[in-house]
Amino acid sequence: MSKKEPKIIKRYANRKLYDTLDSCYVTLEEIGDMIKMGEEIRVIDNASREDLTAMTLAQIIFEEQKRKTNVMPLDIFTGLIRTGQEALSPIREFVDEKLKPTLENVQHLPSLQTEIRQLRNRIEILEKKLRSQNRHA
Repeated sequence: MSKKEPKIIKRYANRKLYDTLDSCYVTLEEIGDMIKMGEEIRVIDNASREDLTAMTLAQIIFEEQKRKTNVMPLDIFTGLIRTGQEALSPIREFVDEKLKPTLENVQHLPSLQTEIRQLRNRIEILEKKLRSQNRHA
C-alpha cells in the first residue's frame, strides 16, 4: 500500500489557511477534523515555504484545550515536555502499523465517509445542546 501524499495547507501572512487540494480557506478546527478523519496534512508558509505543520498542530491542541473539547490530562503534556517526541514514538508506531492501513481502506468508501460526516454533525449538535443545558443549570 503506497503512502498517501499529504494535503498541503498554505498559511498566508494574514494568518489565513488555504487548502490547496479543495481550493478553499479552512480554520484550525477544520484542519483538526481532517486529521481526525485520517488525512495527512502539511502546513507551509506561502512566502518562505517553511514547514509550519508542528506549530499548527500544537495550535489546534491549544485551541481544543481552551474550548474544553478533547481535554487531555496534564500528565500527557508534562510527559511530552520532559521526553520530547520520544514519548510519542511508540504510539506513532502502533498507529502506523495497526490503524493507518484500516483507516486508509475505510476512507475509500464514499458512503461510509458520508455517514461519518453525518454522525459528526449529529454529535456536534448534541454537544452544543449539552453545553447549553449545562450553562442554564
